[in-house]
Amino acid sequence: MGLRGIGGGLGKLVGSLVRPPLERERRFYRHYRDLNRQIEATPDNMTLYVLRGELNLQRREYARAKADFGIALELAASVDDTKGWLVMEQVMRDRAIYGLKLAEREL
Repeated sequence: MGLRGIGGGLGKLVGSLVRPPLERERRFYRHYRDLNRQIEATPDNMTLYVLRGELNLQRREYARAKADFGIALELAASVDDTKGWLVMEQVMRDRAIYGLKLAEREL
C-alpha cells in the first residue's frame, strides 16, 4: 500500500473524529427530535426520558435535564414491584438518579 492509501484513510479517520460543529449540532437536534417524537408516542417509557435528560446535560440545559430525570424517576416509582425489575429498568433508574444529581449540582 502506498502512502496515498494511508493518508486517505487517515484523513477519513481524523475527519470522523473531529466533526465540524454544524454537523454535531445537526446530529444533536436530529436525535433530540427523535426522542421527543418517541416520548409523545410512549410517554410512560422511562428510558426515553433518561436519554433526553442526558442530552440536555451535554448541552448544559440543567433545568430541562432535571425535569426529564425527575419524570423518569416518577415512572420508575410506578413500576409494580410484584412483577420484578428488569435489568434495563434498574440501569435507567440508576442513570436517572446520577443525572439528577449532576443537574442539581449545576443549578
